[in-house]
Amino acid sequence: EHAGDDAATEVETLRALATAHPEGYVFVASYARALTARGLARDAMGVLAAAVARFPADASLFHDLAVAARTAGEAADATRAEEAALALDDRNAAAHNGLGLLRADAGDAPAAVTAFTRAVEIDATNATYWANLGNARRAAGDAAGAAAAYDRALAFDPAHADAANGRGVMLVQGGRAADAIAVFTAALAASPDLHEARLNLAVTEFQRGHAARAITLAREAAASTRDSAIRVKARAFLRDLQ
Repeated sequence: EHAGDDAATEVETLRALATAHPEGYVFVASYARALTARGLARDAMGVLAAAVARFPADASLFHDLAVAARTAGEAADATRAEEAALALDDRNAAAHNGLGLLRADAGDAPAAVTAFTRAVEIDATNATYWANLGNARRAAGDAAGAAAAYDRALAFDPAHADAANGRGVMLVQGGRAADAIAVFTAALAASPDLHEARLNLAVTEFQRGHAARAITLAREAAASTRDSAIRVKARAFLRDLQ
């Protein structure tokens, strides 16, 4: 409850600053990001749409608008905003990464690979961009490239949960299930809410003959995740075990 109160106070403080200083795009952007983080992405879109009208040459504001739009489920608006950001600044790594996420959302793995590759070319030490590139390469069927990208991500951030999860998947596919268990476990230690890793660990434990452990993990994934796709997969896995 106190955390929620603190977050609400932060949003209100940022709103006041943005209102008092409409020329200060930093205040406006911070307010919009706080709204998005609070689950008010459509409100953030309104704030940022007004901001980009006032500051049409600011690529970072267009990127923030894209993030809010993607969070709100408005993929077309998000894509237009990322493309506008890149038209202003083609070296905006965050916008290339954001465009990659949108391409991945649309199931266009090759286009996602292109966008994430550009992001890591610009910001070569960003573990998240490398992890996203790994995910896109894996979706595109490039196992070796995916593994290399995950390794780069983990070199920069050994606790990067998404990269560890992806690396674990590659290990399983390479016949190294025992090694994958340690990697999935590390991913969950870094991010307990990463239920994709929990389900991957459940499947791997089952393959290793640890059925009871697998069932426990799959039940946790099915009950706890906010990701409907993972919830459906976890429940299907449990049904297959019956």
